[in-house]
Amino acid sequence: MREAAANGTKMVNVSPLRSDVLEEMNADWLAIYPCSDVALLLGIACTLQDEGLADTEFLSKYTVGYETFRAYLVGRIDGIKKDSDWAAVKTGIPAERIRDLARDMARKRTMISVSWSLTRQDNGEQPYWAAIAVASMSGQLGLPGGGIGFGCSAMNAIGANYQGIPGAALPQGSNPVKSFIPVARITDLLVHPGETFEYNGRTGIYPEIKLIYWAGGNPFHHHQGLV
Repeated sequence: MREAAANGTKMVNVSPLRSDVLEEMNADWLAIYPCSDVALLLGIACTLQDEGLADTEFLSKYTVGYETFRAYLVGRIDGIKKDSDWAAVKTGIPAERIRDLARDMARKRTMISVSWSLTRQDNGEQPYWAAIAVASMSGQLGLPGGGIGFGCSAMNAIGANYQGIPGAALPQGSNPVKSFIPVARITDLLVHPGETFEYNGRTGIYPEIKLIYWAGGNPFHHHQGLV
């Protein structure tokens, strides 16, 4: 990050915390309200759409579903246009600042970096969907220094030229049980046995659990919605 800043890369820190980015970066700080990240991304997306800054050729060639997303964005589905004025109320970021950010992102090479921590809230998958939509609208996916990344710098490995040291392990064999639950649904599993869930276009059923043996993690610390 220091090298990027020294080379003139502009950084924008979207977080309730200024300290999420090193002081040496001289990052623009957008002190967003907690859990309003999707609103900001939708405000950016709406500006790209309204001002003709979306890369329609890229969207048509490489994505599926943009027309449905655009219908929601401009309010044809629920009557609410997700423009920068709407986003300003949700996020605490001035509307013109949101519009300026969207213009900068469209006209300059931009990489959106999304923290893993955003998953740990209600509807935590939505910031990732929204960020992918904005990155797709920019048409910069796959370009050097552009597109999107998740968890960059986490554990000093993601995004780095890093090779882990293989650890010793006992033979595990093959698990005959093919059923599963998404890792973030541990609470729902315990509270709603027998109910169905949707995941990646598939429908599953939460089993009735009598015993959990858990190694290498802490589900009662890392997951949302715990009671």
